[in-house]
Amino acid sequence: MNGSKATPVKLPSLLDTDLYKLTMQQAVLKHYPNAQVTYRFTNRSEEMQFTQAAVERIRAGIQHLASLRLSQDELDWLKTACPYFQSEYIEFLNSFQLRPKDQVEVRWVATGSEETGSEAKGSLEVNVRGLWSNVILYEVPVMAIISETYFQTMDLDWNPDGQQELAREKAMKLMQKGISFSEFGTRRRRSLATHEQVIAGLLEAQKQVEGTPNCGRVLGTSNVMLAKKFGFQPVGTVAHEWTMAIAAIEGYEHSNLRALQQWDSEYQPPTFTPQQPSANLTIALTDTFSTRVFWDDLLSCDEGVEILRRWRGVRQDSGDPRAFVLRAIDVYRQIGVNPREKVVIFSDGLNVDKCLALQTFAQQAGIQAGFGVGTYFTNDFNKKSNASEKSPALNIVIKINSINGHPTVKISDELTKNTGDQEEIA
Repeated sequence: MNGSKATPVKLPSLLDTDLYKLTMQQAVLKHYPNAQVTYRFTNRSEEMQFTQAAVERIRAGIQHLASLRLSQDELDWLKTACPYFQSEYIEFLNSFQLRPKDQVEVRWVATGSEETGSEAKGSLEVNVRGLWSNVILYEVPVMAIISETYFQTMDLDWNPDGQQELAREKAMKLMQKGISFSEFGTRRRRSLATHEQVIAGLLEAQKQVEGTPNCGRVLGTSNVMLAKKFGFQPVGTVAHEWTMAIAAIEGYEHSNLRALQQWDSEYQPPTFTPQQPSANLTIALTDTFSTRVFWDDLLSCDEGVEILRRWRGVRQDSGDPRAFVLRAIDVYRQIGVNPREKVVIFSDGLNVDKCLALQTFAQQAGIQAGFGVGTYFTNDFNKKSNASEKSPALNIVIKINSINGHPTVKISDELTKNTGDQEEIA
């Protein structure tokens, strides 16, 4: 069970990450080139622990990231697929490399379990520190390495078969009901091989429904490497860390507005075309300090209202999605905008049934709906020992923990998702 035969997870490319890490990296280089940050790993599945051997494999996988460089082919593809990346940023990526030996600390902490020796279990600690523009790219690959290693070493009771067909079936159910969605599953995937099977299954479903009236479609994947490999569009905008960091160093008052204004200065929509909607990065993430604070912040001044009018829509990532929809519609009407011209992107713990219910609710309420589906695609397995029982995924996060010595926090609409220094949260 300690994974003595498993080899370290070695990711193949720096592009094996989510697009929003790259879009944020470009913005960080422009606005906060000298900011120093820390990130911290949290395992919310506390009962799912690691042996020391498993942690050593995680460490080896992370160290392998130092060997990765972007190829000329990858850089050329980014220029075409992501027109919002500026030449200066592409040049930065041309020489970019991670230095985990200096930037990442990985520790195993024994927790006094009954097992001893090589079978003893403990908790995993991962801390990242360095220049924000350099270490921002660790979050997604490190989480993928941790998850894949866990299911190579600690939990072998799962059946890997049928993932491509399962993804195809799920996608068909969504698209036949008119739902368009993106795949967001990199960070908590069970393995890269699984992820590739999922993308292949989505592509099969897309081809199967092509030309069918009123069908939805696969808008793309957040994984940049797999978007390139499979001819999908890379999709993504921004993560909570952008607003968390700006609030920590510039003050919490109007921090949502400030974060959106800086994003707006980097990614105003001249690159947007109807043929390439994902090139428009103006989807506002609303729940960094609760959506109530977000709406109050933007409605308090003309600059905030102007952003709400001009931006494509908002993302719902925690709390009650139906209450969120109704509030968004109220806000848009209040500022003289037709809600049917805007979109709510749902991304919180989605499956087929949730997507169908939320699509119906949003349509009836009078606003467009989009969906980012993650773990449900890339970490949905049954146990090998009991085919009718689910094999649980790890519930893990890596969040920015401080910037320039100031603690960063996230105060979600779902209180169990709060992260950061407890005194700062209070």
